[in-house]
Amino acid sequence: MNTPWANLTVFDALAPAEIARGRLLAENIPCVLMDRSLLRLGIVGDGIELQVREADLERARRVLARDYSGELELES
Repeated sequence: MNTPWANLTVFDALAPAEIARGRLLAENIPCVLMDRSLLRLGIVGDGIELQVREADLERARRVLARDYSGELELES
């Protein structure tokens, strides 16, 4: 059975895309990064798309909306 995939968000750099992907994978949400640029043709643009299964779209949005900054322990 083929599960439809949906676009969750688009990033303009790889680092934040990988961080978001890692957060979703930690929550057991399957996801993939799709490079929408056409670098092979010499065209840069459109960024990196983060896709999840359609059925996981709302849960993935909630995961990425969570703010964990209050849980950080900063060394002084």
